Amino acid sequence: MRELFISTALAAVSLTMTAGPVEKTDTLRSSVVTGTRVTMLRDQVPSQITVIGGETISATLENTVLPALAEKVPGLFITSRGVTGYGVSSGGTGAISLRGFGADAGRVLILIDGHPQFESIYGHPVADEYLAANAGKIEVSRGAASVLYGSNAMGGAINILTRKPVRDGNELGVKVMGGSFGTFRGQLTDSYKKDRFSSSVSFSYDRTDGHRDNSAFNSIGGMANAAYDLGRAWKAGARFSLVDAESQNPGPVSAPILEGTANTIRGMAGMSLENEYDNTSGSVDLYYNWGNHIINDGHTAERPPQEYLFHGTDFTAGLTAHQTARLFKGNRLTAGVDLLHYGGNAYRNPQTEIYADHKKLDEQAIYLFDNQELGRFLLSAGLRMDHHSAYGVEWLPHLGLSWRPDDLGFVKASVSKGFRMPNMRELYMYAVANEDLLPEQAWSYDLGIGRHFLDGALNLEAGVYYTKGDNIIEVTVADGVRQNRNAGSFENYGVEFSADWRITPTLSAEGNYSYLHMAKILTGAPVHKGWAGLCWTPGRFSARIGAMWISDLYLAAGDAPQKQSYTDIKASAAYKITDKISVFVRGTNLLGKSYETLAGFPEPGATFLGGVSLDITSSR
Repeated sequence: MRELFISTALAAVSLTMTAGPVEKTDTLRSSVVTGTRVTMLRDQVPSQITVIGGETISATLENTVLPALAEKVPGLFITSRGVTGYGVSSGGTGAISLRGFGADAGRVLILIDGHPQFESIYGHPVADEYLAANAGKIEVSRGAASVLYGSNAMGGAINILTRKPVRDGNELGVKVMGGSFGTFRGQLTDSYKKDRFSSSVSFSYDRTDGHRDNSAFNSIGGMANAAYDLGRAWKAGARFSLVDAESQNPGPVSAPILEGTANTIRGMAGMSLENEYDNTSGSVDLYYNWGNHIINDGHTAERPPQEYLFHGTDFTAGLTAHQTARLFKGNRLTAGVDLLHYGGNAYRNPQTEIYADHKKLDEQAIYLFDNQELGRFLLSAGLRMDHHSAYGVEWLPHLGLSWRPDDLGFVKASVSKGFRMPNMRELYMYAVANEDLLPEQAWSYDLGIGRHFLDGALNLEAGVYYTKGDNIIEVTVADGVRQNRNAGSFENYGVEFSADWRITPTLSAEGNYSYLHMAKILTGAPVHKGWAGLCWTPGRFSARIGAMWISDLYLAAGDAPQKQSYTDIKASAAYKITDKISVFVRGTNLLGKSYETLAGFPEPGATFLGGVSLDITSSR
């Protein structure tokens, strides 16, 4: 615990800052829905939540939302291996770690507009699916969120809220850029709103030759949203997205591979019906996600190519419904139901090497979540009953309290239970499969404090947390049998600090720092992580500079642990030639540092990207 208090003191003394414009949606006073299912000020919500606005996501000039998450969210780290693209399977990156919980293991849930997104056979997210052009805002709940979102939210939830029009008329944006290693990106976004109808469309293309032999990547994808105001407090909506990504895996530098490729197609479709009255509001959402993966694990120069490739198809069909009622003064009671039906098929040789033969599983859940204001206090309590066809019933409680002594500060605390259901791979696939596995469990305890200064120009927030988990699924040997078993446990605690400061009308800064203590060493989760930077916007010109500092990132654990520490400096500049046309340039890893986030996969040196953007707005 001494290290915890030392880190807290250091965080308080050293104010870290981040590049990027300070937007209303990014400040510590913004509104969120992820922590409660209803719109509330983040100051009030007892959970620890980070909000990333659409302008900040766009300013990264990246194809996916993950780099913005890595910069903005304390305690969150993402592995990478190249110029662009993450891939899947062996050598794949884009693994998200939040407070030591790994999303690749299904312990951090990714959602799009509140709908869970994961490859249902292996239970992990697919990083190349989450396109930046589709995102209007991201809300990250740091800490167990299973009471509202069920399995896989054991360590937190990342809710990507898609772009929606905010004013009448049409807004068209086009961005084209190119740079190092044959990299090219194109993005198109269009939003339209007239009378009761609104729509949003986006399209993305991304490619690179890669900084190593056999490390090329390309991706094409898009999204379409539409909504219609039915009147009398009702609104109907529909959405569709599709992403096709192809990546090459060059293998570790010590053992390069040939023909290592992954082709992933991910799709999502959904319909929603929302209502909002004076004293009650809610929604019903139907969604269907699907994927088709073809993986070639490659071969060495000495070993012949594989005769068969891995094929996997998966789907997730679900319904989420919730209704919130204001029963009396200061009260909001939310009742919800979640239904999930999912499965998949996985094989190499379709005759003899079948891993999952169209397996299907079901999950049903009901929950109650209550928020009660008592003066400047807010008490939240929730309980979820989750039933799964593979393991039975799991009960998930939550309790939280926030206090706002005035309109400029808050103190908040919460305790929540999270869980992760065994995925299909652990239950049914390969020699270590075990159909008797039980869910993993974890308790998350949070304490946070925040304050706004200088009429909201300076905002500070700090927090400490403690998490303890058991029933962790590990491969163990018992009676000579090597098998998946609920045999593991862990204990993590840490400190998180965030700040944003508009120093002058043209100079702004914000940032974060996190410290993580792990009783059991985990790879892909740094002990120290900080991001610092500035943004200067005098007139038509803008410039940003920032640095990511990583210390004690474990690339390998076990008897021979391997650690990595590094600093990555990036900068960008843009000039608005006219009201509609801008040019920009960006550089990353400007010091050309050699480092890895995945053992054996060195990051590229200094890389540069430049381009032009066009923004056209037409009023109604």
